[in-house]
Amino acid sequence: MGRRAAQEQEVQRITALYLGGEMKGMCRSHNEATKEGLMDQCKHQRGRGEPRRHTVTSGVDYSLLKKMKELEQEKDFLLQGLEMVERARDWYHQQIHIVQEQQRNLGKTPTDYICDGKSSSLNQQLPKLMEVNRCLGELVATGKTSAPSPPTNMGQTAAPGVSGQQVQPGTMLKEQNRLLTKEVSEKSDRITQLEQEKSALIKQLFEARARNVQDSNPMDSTFI
Repeated sequence: MGRRAAQEQEVQRITALYLGGEMKGMCRSHNEATKEGLMDQCKHQRGRGEPRRHTVTSGVDYSLLKKMKELEQEKDFLLQGLEMVERARDWYHQQIHIVQEQQRNLGKTPTDYICDGKSSSLNQQLPKLMEVNRCLGELVATGKTSAPSPPTNMGQTAAPGVSGQQVQPGTMLKEQNRLLTKEVSEKSDRITQLEQEKSALIKQLFEARARNVQDSNPMDSTFI
């Protein structure tokens, strides 16, 4: 009984969330108006051994609720990842601008000053950038139904013998920006798909509820 009551409360919460609480209010008002009579009728029926109908908490409806929760969780993770990707894009754009400025000023400033400055600091970060590049490439590849073609720089980034000094910072950052742009687009498409699947599941849930209400008698429908 406790588990069934918890499931009924969960269904009422979802119904109120998407329909403004109208169905929840109707069920409560009906339940309060017939509370005394229902308690006596339920005791009498259980005494005769009549089974009670399970409407919204049937196996089909509960599986829909479970699927909706899974979709919500997946969407939350995608939104968190999308936020991080967008913040990373801004950082990459800033680094690309710095590298381009250094390239333009390469012949105007002393070579040792450039080597000891920001260029050296960025070169120290190249191994991390290469690892991020590899992870993003694998993540994007897993979202494809067909076998993906390897990225242009994947062979260079995955090769253990290639050092960070052999990769141009500007080329690496541009490749990172390309992958991030692609990742943002795919995450946005996936979120849109999840929203559509969620709407379809909600529609199926209410259709199943309507069928169960029609098949049940007035006493059973008050327990929705």
